[in-house]
Amino acid sequence: AGEVVREFLTKRTKIKEAEIMDIDEEKFRENILDVKLFGYALIPYKPTLVQGRKFIFYEESDERNKENIARFCVEFMRDGSLYILGAGTTVKKIPDLLGIEKTLLGVDIVKNGKLIAKDVNENQILDILKRDKNAHIIVSPIGAQGFIFGRGNQQISSRVIRRVGVENIIIIATNEKLSQLPYLLVDTGDEDLDKELCGYKQIVCDYHLAQRKRVCCM
Repeated sequence: AGEVVREFLTKRTKIKEAEIMDIDEEKFRENILDVKLFGYALIPYKPTLVQGRKFIFYEESDERNKENIARFCVEFMRDGSLYILGAGTTVKKIPDLLGIEKTLLGVDIVKNGKLIAKDVNENQILDILKRDKNAHIIVSPIGAQGFIFGRGNQQISSRVIRRVGVENIIIIATNEKLSQLPYLLVDTGDEDLDKELCGYKQIVCDYHLAQRKRVCCM
């Protein structure tokens, strides 16, 4: 930590967006893990060589990696379907590329490159799905634990997921993020659905590239 601060003060380190998350201490004392995403902040960050299980890359390429993922997503999102976009900076790159202002912490819905609904809750999503059933969900791992559902994406509830279909979920993540996570997590509150979501999944990690990652239940 001292080295990072020193390099920041001497302007030799990069600035990076990081998630601000906290645990509900009262619930934690009752053995309930309730993690809330509060926002994002710029932090000093020292680029270093990171080695994951099968990947080696430089962290300073992370922003470009997000842009490449977004370019790929924009290509397949021209199919006339609804796209329910989850929270996070990786997903946000998609509407950025489309010229749409996205809710960073919330869930938005896009169709044919246009914003259909912004900062929607569960009931609003379900109402929209009644009118347009052809839909996909795009999410990215939230927090250091790597939750894709249940923490940070609560609006995309088990009812929403079942309405859209597990087969229509698209998970995106940078190589850096995937290298830091041994697996991804789901905790929708629906045990049967969690089991359907678990297993090895294809994660879009670059332009026209994906890697398999294990998704586990809480």
